[in-house]
Amino acid sequence: MTQEELAADELKHRVFLERLNIFYESLSVSVFAVVLVTLSLGYLLWTPENSTSVLNWCAATLTIAVYRITCTLRFRKSSEEQREASAKRWYWEMMLGVLLSGLAWGAAGFLLYDPHNMLNQSLLAFVIAGMCAGGIVSLSAFIEASATFIATSLLPFTVALLLEGSSETQVMGVMAVLYLFMMISFGRRVNLTVIGGLEMTYLRFQAEDTIERQALFDELTGLPNRRLLQDRLGQALARAKRNNTQAALLFLDLDFFKRVNDSLGHSAGDELLVEIGRRLTDFLREADTAARLGGDEFVALLTDIEGGSEHVVSVVRRRGEALRSAIEAPIDIQGNEVHITVSIGVSLLPDDTHDVDDLLKHADTAMYRAKDDGRNTLRFFVPEMQASLAQRMDMERQLRGALDANEGLELYLQPQYTEQNVICGAELLLRWENNGQFVPPDVFIPVAEDSGLIYRLGDWVIESACHIGARLQDDLIDREFSLAINVSPRQFRQKNFSEKVLEAIQNHHLPRGLIELELTEGLLIEDVDDTVSKMLALRQSGVRFSIDDFGTGYSSLRYLKSLPLDKLKVDQSFVRDVLTDAGDASIVRAIVSMARTLELEVIAEGVETEEVRDFLISANCMRFQGYLYSRPLPLNDFRKLLAMECDRVSA
Repeated sequence: MTQEELAADELKHRVFLERLNIFYESLSVSVFAVVLVTLSLGYLLWTPENSTSVLNWCAATLTIAVYRITCTLRFRKSSEEQREASAKRWYWEMMLGVLLSGLAWGAAGFLLYDPHNMLNQSLLAFVIAGMCAGGIVSLSAFIEASATFIATSLLPFTVALLLEGSSETQVMGVMAVLYLFMMISFGRRVNLTVIGGLEMTYLRFQAEDTIERQALFDELTGLPNRRLLQDRLGQALARAKRNNTQAALLFLDLDFFKRVNDSLGHSAGDELLVEIGRRLTDFLREADTAARLGGDEFVALLTDIEGGSEHVVSVVRRRGEALRSAIEAPIDIQGNEVHITVSIGVSLLPDDTHDVDDLLKHADTAMYRAKDDGRNTLRFFVPEMQASLAQRMDMERQLRGALDANEGLELYLQPQYTEQNVICGAELLLRWENNGQFVPPDVFIPVAEDSGLIYRLGDWVIESACHIGARLQDDLIDREFSLAINVSPRQFRQKNFSEKVLEAIQNHHLPRGLIELELTEGLLIEDVDDTVSKMLALRQSGVRFSIDDFGTGYSSLRYLKSLPLDKLKVDQSFVRDVLTDAGDASIVRAIVSMARTLELEVIAEGVETEEVRDFLISANCMRFQGYLYSRPLPLNDFRKLLAMECDRVSA
């Protein structure tokens, strides 16, 4: 069944229910009128000769009235759900009451008819015609009901008129037939007007409800959106002040949600968000509020928490951790078992602030602290976080300005050496000088990652690296050399990443094998098919690949064997203590041995003493990088270092 057909059926059903409501709401007035007319007619038609017929008719009519009143009372006492569930039964009870009432008035026109009394005939004609006219109004919601009542009320009297045979009654009979058809036709028009009005009213209410839901609720999950949440926050704040209680705002951000979208598609991502919304709703009490702010950001508002500050913090932490565990449970998405974690920031009200907007900002700030502390955790807001966030936002603004103006950013080169102390390559390291001071990469790179500037920054690094490679061409004649560029995982996952790299290499006319991309282990094991596809496309154009900081991530021999790699880079955390830590020494030997087995080059970073270099040589590691040889250098200084080496070799 199509959406249009479903909508039409729903409209028909809702209008039908409303028609039943209209009928039963007006039935008591109709029955009261019937009782009044019944008693009046019985009194006016009473004669000793027809007393039995009048009494029997009045008793039958009043009994039917009592039945119909009983139906009305039962209908009014039932709930909306009960009325909807038993709609058909209520309809047939209505039709039965209408039929019985019509038969009672039809019996009056036949049984109480006196052919010798013109007053009797006129009175019956007047009363029955009036009841038919009233039936059109009271039964306007159902044409079948009004037609049944009119026909059963009028036909017996019409038959009695026609059977008498006089010219006067014949004329009255014909008029009664015409009146019958006219009343049914008029009833049909009234019925269509009522139904049309009900349909328009329902559609208007439905449109208003849709507009309200769109304004106040999230379309995907059905949860309250930011606008409704702010209203609930205001109410919670006022109630907390009035009742001397506390409330807590939990800001939830799913960890690595983008991976689900990238690997399974946006439909799977939407399905995941719907399931998270459902779990959040199931977890909370009826008095609490779950909301979605957009993307993968959710909010839980916990209200009416009593006790002192320490108790409130304990309660909120316990419930927050329980919520985190509930979200962590595996989720089946399109046949795939998905595990998702969440970072939670908490702001307490009214303790933290009395401003609704600040509550959201504080909870958001605490959430970012949870992200910085390793994700999948919960953090409470403290004022120091706001200062840290302000600094972070200021740094983002300044970094954006540096990219816009192409000022302050520079690539330094840290040379890499062979065991013969010959420069065989260099790693490009990004430096940012801001307001006369160098900002450490481990400070501004996370800001670029969180703000999305990492894409622009990564593009700048690729372009600048290829520019440096072009300037080094004359210095690298007859020299084995590679220029290593660190690649952010988010940058590598861009669909057009390979095209950007190849375009930059071609624009600067770089030789094959000069550019080497350093990737992290975590990147390699995520979406392996996409990773291999990009690596092969670049490999065909001579781009080399190495794994940066090998051994610190989630190494897998299966991935190492299947990926088009050229080099492993031993992390300095292992290299630094090889002479004093037997475990680090064993790890380095194992990495070097494995790399050689896989026919991969291996280079050690963080080499600072000759003794460490000698150990590495004994372990068959023949490529080195570290302060023993040189610190990272600007391009001109690096070129001077190359020239000095050439002069030394020539001498």
